[in-house]
Amino acid sequence: MAQRRIFRIDHPEDKKVLKTNCRPVKLPDRTLKQLVADMFETMEAANGVGLAAPQVGLPIQLCIIEIPPEYEQQEDGTEVEVAPSERYVLCNPKIVKTSGEEIMRDEGCLSLPGWFGQVPRQTWVTVEYQELSGKTRRLRKADGLLGWALQHEIDHLQGIVFTERIRDLNTLRDLTNEPEEIPASA
Repeated sequence: MAQRRIFRIDHPEDKKVLKTNCRPVKLPDRTLKQLVADMFETMEAANGVGLAAPQVGLPIQLCIIEIPPEYEQQEDGTEVEVAPSERYVLCNPKIVKTSGEEIMRDEGCLSLPGWFGQVPRQTWVTVEYQELSGKTRRLRKADGLLGWALQHEIDHLQGIVFTERIRDLNTLRDLTNEPEEIPASA
């Protein structure tokens, strides 16, 4: 495995790749396993929740998401894992159904580290995608962090960056020097 450089919105040459409408992935493709491993390593090193192939310079319809484990505080003060982390590898994902209802969320992106803004997203989405094997799958009514990350990463595959979704640019702020306030980034 190897970490890859994450392309940045604020670098003109990188932005050209990030603004590309990505081409579909032909499956199965054995070479994608190494890319996916590299992407997970890169995303974890950057403390992200999701990463799309164009963010590492490849204009293909591939993204990964890792939802962190959930913990519950016990009466004695200890924490117990109540839900394990969940990893997703999505090839050629498409949003096929939405809630029709929006929620505003503080959103960031690994391609603009430290910056966050209020982005409207659907409360849930149903996404159809292919596994690396080529098998078609469907995530039904994905909500919460998974639903938000799916919408963010699928936007990347269509050349849309989160700052373009912000309705009030006054909400865009740099939290680099305020680490305790930084939410998850995709």
